[in-house]
Amino acid sequence: MTIQPFSDLFGTDSYSVTQIPYNPYPWVGANQILVGVDDIFSGVVQLPFPFCFFGQKYNSIVVGANGQISFDITQANQYNPWATQGWVAPYNSPGMNNTIMAPYHDVNPAVYYQGSNITWGIYGTAPCRYCVISWDSIPMFSCTQMLASQQIVLFESTYLIDINIKGKPVCAGWNGGVAHEGIQNATATKAFMVPGRNGTVFSLTNDSYRFTPKGTQTLNYDVTWRNAITGDVLGVGNTLNNYFPPADTKVTASMTVYTDCDTLNAAVVDTIDVIVTGSATANFDYDIHLGCKNDTIFFTNTSVHDSLGTPNYLWWFGDGAYSTLLSPNHIYQTQNIYNVTLIATLNGCSDTIVKQIDIRHPLQAVFGSLDSICITTPLMLSSTSTPAGFIQHYWNFGDGHDTTSGTGALMSHYYNQGGSFDVKMIITDTLGCRDSMSKTIFVDLPTFVDFVMSDSMVCAGDPVFLIDSIAPSFVDFYWDFGDGQTHKNNHNPIHVWDTPGSYTVSLSTERIVCPEGTKQKNITVNAYPNVSLGPDTSICPGLTNPILLSDVNNPFALHLWSTGETGSSISVTEPGRYWVKASNGNCATSDSIWVKRDCYLNIPNSFSPNGDGLNDYFLPRELLSSGLTSFKMDIYNRWGENIFTTNSIDGRGWDGKYNGVLQPIGVYVYLIEGEFINGVKKTYQGNVTLIR
Repeated sequence: MTIQPFSDLFGTDSYSVTQIPYNPYPWVGANQILVGVDDIFSGVVQLPFPFCFFGQKYNSIVVGANGQISFDITQANQYNPWATQGWVAPYNSPGMNNTIMAPYHDVNPAVYYQGSNITWGIYGTAPCRYCVISWDSIPMFSCTQMLASQQIVLFESTYLIDINIKGKPVCAGWNGGVAHEGIQNATATKAFMVPGRNGTVFSLTNDSYRFTPKGTQTLNYDVTWRNAITGDVLGVGNTLNNYFPPADTKVTASMTVYTDCDTLNAAVVDTIDVIVTGSATANFDYDIHLGCKNDTIFFTNTSVHDSLGTPNYLWWFGDGAYSTLLSPNHIYQTQNIYNVTLIATLNGCSDTIVKQIDIRHPLQAVFGSLDSICITTPLMLSSTSTPAGFIQHYWNFGDGHDTTSGTGALMSHYYNQGGSFDVKMIITDTLGCRDSMSKTIFVDLPTFVDFVMSDSMVCAGDPVFLIDSIAPSFVDFYWDFGDGQTHKNNHNPIHVWDTPGSYTVSLSTERIVCPEGTKQKNITVNAYPNVSLGPDTSICPGLTNPILLSDVNNPFALHLWSTGETGSSISVTEPGRYWVKASNGNCATSDSIWVKRDCYLNIPNSFSPNGDGLNDYFLPRELLSSGLTSFKMDIYNRWGENIFTTNSIDGRGWDGKYNGVLQPIGVYVYLIEGEFINGVKKTYQGNVTLIR
């Protein structure tokens, strides 16, 4: 026996808000509260049934003097806020949190008016009771001649909420005349309000709205089967199986529903009359006849029954087909495991037997191999076809060669050319059925790689040109210059080695399958010699020892001097400019030095003492001499008169005056005696021209 339970309950984490016909419940309940007080919550009101509100179960409420109820009983006998102007739900306030607002506005139950009451009462019978909370004819605050009548209804089990409003006036001069009608959760994160009634000004008569839970549908339930006469539990679940009463009886099915916050017992219990009429026991045998495409099963009905009549039979073959014959046969189009069901029915009583028939005899060609090989290695193939063992194998390698391996599952083959080849395997089983599999194999060829360099011996910093030669069908190629620098897929690179030394240059290629090819060549990188002969110097013939000019930084380099000498140093005894070229392999640098003359006196043949700063003195020794130890100079005019004498070694010379008077342009005679540091004494006599 099977029932299909159904629940139209939904979770209370969400609600729909719909207008319903105005049909209020009694306005005066059995329990009066909040008599003669204003702006306060009532004491705790115990509910006779649990009520789910925003996913939480509550057993009590408090009633607000300003037209709302709250499930937060910590607000019992606490202040009920009235100043709600500017509030829009959801809004975090004790007046709104965890409340039903019907509507929430500032009314004054402390003002007596005949017939005004705040009451609550319980109506109906479990599990379909309802709690009614009513504010009947309550004066508006500051507008006490205006009366508000409103009502909240809580429904047991369904958790529905109704708000009925008989009259809702507007006191525009107080609290902005605003009101709020709807529901809000405890954390002020969700609110479901009647459209247009959320902190707005509105007046109503004979108006009703319903708040219906619309969260996740409640599909969690239990079904219990009982003997309706004894009350014994017969089973649980939607179906009652294997129940064989000896005589006619009655069976009941009841449902327990689990909501998002409570457990409910279904109000309706279904009762079934069970009548015992006769019996039949279903059973069958079968014989399998396999084929390549279709398999045939021959069924033999072995059911037994009592003498009360002749059974009817219904066969379900598990592939969508059926039969009502006593012992049918059936052809299956697809190999699989099938549940074959036989139902034997006698006088309204049925017996069912299910047998699982496995007609899988798959013939599936499967072989494994590498997808790619190098031509130097054989292609290895392994058949993992189904069924294993008694199948014949035929192989075609796609290169004009084929073979058979019988029941052997292993095969190998060498290719004598590269490329892509379609390998096919055909298997045949003992029924003569065939299956095949194909696979494309790539045969790779060995690589060729070489390169040439513009030079095998270079100087540091000089470019080297490399030209590569690589066979096609490579994946990538790589340069390694031995100095930490590498290139990828760069044809004919140019490379510079900055540090002297010996390096190995490698060019390698990566192929799809075959091993990589590598070519290596050596290169020597020489340093440019660092040649320095030092700063310029001077030599005094006859006094100074010979000067040794030497390339001390490169003692093993090849040298060539401006004198034609080839050693790493030379000895110099004469003034002049000298240079040397040092070679390290084919890397050469040079340096020069000026060996200046010392122990000399240069005598000009004219001077111009005109005050322009150029040649204003005759024979300034600091400019025109070197190495003097004594000096005497006399100047004579053309009449032989001595007009200037000096003994100063480093003096500026004659300024063209005699006794402070400028001398005329003309030719003058000088007589000079000098001695040098090498002991050489010399006398100079000659003419000098004074010009302006």
